Amino acid sequence: MLCFLEKILEKRKLDIADIPTSEDVEKKTEEKLLELQKERYKLQTLRLDLNKTVRETSRSELKVEEFIQEMKRMMNDVLPEFEVLQKQDYNKEYLLSFADSHYGKEFKSITNEYSIELVYDRFNRLLTEVVDIVNERGIRKLHILALGDLIEGMTLRVSQLNNLKIGMTQQTIQFMRFIVQWLRELSKYVEIVYYSTTLSNHTQIRPFGTKANQFEDEDVEKIIFAYIEDMFEANDRVTIVNSNEKFVMFKLFNYNLIATHGHKIKNIKTFLNDISAKYKTFFDYLVVAHHHHNLISTVGEGNNGNNCEVIKVPSIMGTDEYADDLLVGAKAGALLIEFTENQGKRLTYDIILN
Repeated sequence: MLCFLEKILEKRKLDIADIPTSEDVEKKTEEKLLELQKERYKLQTLRLDLNKTVRETSRSELKVEEFIQEMKRMMNDVLPEFEVLQKQDYNKEYLLSFADSHYGKEFKSITNEYSIELVYDRFNRLLTEVVDIVNERGIRKLHILALGDLIEGMTLRVSQLNNLKIGMTQQTIQFMRFIVQWLRELSKYVEIVYYSTTLSNHTQIRPFGTKANQFEDEDVEKIIFAYIEDMFEANDRVTIVNSNEKFVMFKLFNYNLIATHGHKIKNIKTFLNDISAKYKTFFDYLVVAHHHHNLISTVGEGNNGNNCEVIKVPSIMGTDEYADDLLVGAKAGALLIEFTENQGKRLTYDIILN
């Protein structure tokens, strides 16, 4: 009987021990609340990440859709009424080169001012000048070389944003629409062979704070060129020469020309020798922009009655506040050069646009 009672008491002690105390209940409650709070934060974090992704994706899709719609509105390629072509001397070729229009930038410096309207004005002045030279020299075919920084962009530096009239997407759309109209108008008077660099510094897209030239192939010059190429498929007077190289390379008679924007050239005086050794081709002329002024300098002798020369092309934009700070500058302009079969570069038209 005594053993039986002892067993009952022992069991009751065990049952009492299993009953949780108030401290235990409070501790477990806190643990549950902590777990619930963690889960809530996880859901909030996921929701924030999702919203961020949705916003970024929506913005990107909106830009793409806007770009596509604008492209569709621009696809009306109406051929101009062509004028009678000139009778060009068989031993002459002509090269027009322009660069650095920085479309979208707006400023007023000591000797110059600039806006989108003035871009149109300067290209229209250039058109008038070129047509006059076409008639004067009897030009039938004109090689045109566009050497980059056609738009201002908005990824070069933060201070650049102060002078922007419109964003990078609109800069690209509006400029390529205009330059196609400009080339179409010029094709009324002359056959055109069009070359363009697709690499420059202002038109680079630099994602996530990357450095200059880190993603150099991400360049809206490629978009501008592709649009120009598409728009002139039906125009027999315009030939668009596609170049996938880092440099634009072509021949006039037996002279080899190489062209680039110029922002990556370390030593311009030795460039022709260095690039000739690299490509195992003797280059006679380097045509380069980026410096915003024109300069022709002899760096060697050619093999066909010519000098090897570096030809710097002026800018459509002209002098800005940065040039004023450095106490340098040059007029806005472009170059039209006559090449002859036996002497190479023979005659240069320095076209001033402001």
